[in-house]
This record gives sequence, C-alpha cells and structure tokens, in this order.
Amino acid sequence: MSKLGVCSWTLGITDINALMEKVKSLGLDGVQFSGDWRNYKAQEIRDAAALFNLEIFAIDPFNCEPPEPEQANTEAAIEFYKNIIDFAVEVKAPWVTLQGLPKWTVNCGNSNDCWEMLVHCCKTLDAYAQLKKVKIAYECVNRYESSMIHTAEKARELIKAVGHKNFGLILDSFHMHIEEPDPVEALKKSQGLLFSYHISDSNRSGIGRGQVDFVKHHAVLEEIGFDGPVMVEVVLPELVPTNIPKTALQRERLDEEIRRSVRVWRNLKEKKHI
Repeated sequence: MSKLGVCSWTLGITDINALMEKVKSLGLDGVQFSGDWRNYKAQEIRDAAALFNLEIFAIDPFNCEPPEPEQANTEAAIEFYKNIIDFAVEVKAPWVTLQGLPKWTVNCGNSNDCWEMLVHCCKTLDAYAQLKKVKIAYECVNRYESSMIHTAEKARELIKAVGHKNFGLILDSFHMHIEEPDPVEALKKSQGLLFSYHISDSNRSGIGRGQVDFVKHHAVLEEIGFDGPVMVEVVLPELVPTNIPKTALQRERLDEEIRRSVRVWRNLKEKKHI
C-alpha cells in the first residue's frame, strides 16, 4: 500500500515541530513540504521529521514567484531552483517539484518562447538534480492557477523533451477534474512516470464531498502498479482554493476531513466504499 502524506501548506502551521506533530496526529506517514524553504534550516526539518518518525516525500516550493516581475528570466529561475535542489539534498528529500516555473516565464514574448524557456530550465535542472542524486517532478495544475502544463499529456510531452527518467509527474484529482477529458485514462497513460498522486475532490474538499470517482482512481492506480506516496491536499469549502485555516474551529474541521479521507482511501484497499 502506498504511503500517505499531506501537502504541508494546507495545514497553515509554520512552526516545524508543531507541523510534524500535527501530521503524525492525523495518522499520516510523512509530508510534501510546501512551506517557504527560505524560512527554515534543513537540519531542523530533518530533526522534526525524525522526532515523529515521518518522511519528507518532496520539497514543493509553494512560494516560488520571482521577487519582482522584471527579475523573471531563465538564469534567475534556474538559480532559484538549484538552491531548492540543494536544500532537498540537505533535507534528504527524494525530489523537488517544478510546477512553479511558469511564474518565471512572464516576460517571454509568446507561448512558444514560454515553452522553450520551460524546456531549457527543466533540462538544466534535471542535469543538476542528477548530479545531486535528487529527482524532479512536475505537477499538472489547472489553468486558473498556472499558465502552463495543465494535463498529463502535456506533462508527458515536457518529460519527453527533457529526455530523462529522472523526471516524473504528479497528478492531482482536483486539477484533473477541471482539465482532463478522462482522469482515469490520464492516470493509466502515466504508468511508469507517476511519482505521486494527490487526493482532493472536485470542490477541493475531502473524498466524497464532490464529483471525483475515487473508487476508479484507486483501482487504476493499483492496475498500473503505482506505489508512490499519496498526498492529501484538502481545503475547507469557504477557504477554496488556497487559503489556510484561520480559527480553531476551522483547524478542527480540516483535521477531521483529512482523517476521514485517509480512512476512506485506506479502506478502498479492502474494497470498502463510502
């Protein structure tokens, strides 16, 4: 059975020990660390994860936009992500996510220039990551949150252009519901390239609150032999799409929604459905 984690930004906890304690209390195996990495030391993240016997599945630079729009260029983007790869090495995280790169293409003249810049950046970062023995991954994100790479097909095109198996993709049920004509087929065609799968219903809430067919998703993941980590990325309805809990009651509701989704997902292994 795949290990289960959470995308840390959703919890809204900045203190690293409190974050790991919360992840452990939710019955999870680890975390996709999505905080602003510049605010942390790698050693403190490793120590906090070890204290609660948790894994760091990935470094996901949620705060990844250029400091100023005029500073968005190829060289600056590559330098930014090289620093994150170095940070992942220190944390001992197996991969870094690159879906924030389109934020650095804002000064490109047209869509073809954006694509060429993205491919060049990914090729350069892939080579650097190989030297550092870290993998890189790209999450397909919907059109309302990213300007590029919305579907698994386009992500596979990017991976093919980069040309190395060190580069994989992440598929999220929420984003797929918006962008994929057939999410199950998208999962199936990503066999061998899929690093991680994210749980989030069509309305960004937990399993069963929207229209995603998680029974079919779970079945096809088993069919393709997927064994990577599964991340819960749930947001409360009033906070959609990317706002964090602000009150004790919201935090309590989010905790229960995560716990419930974890129970349902694990029960699907035993063919118990909601």
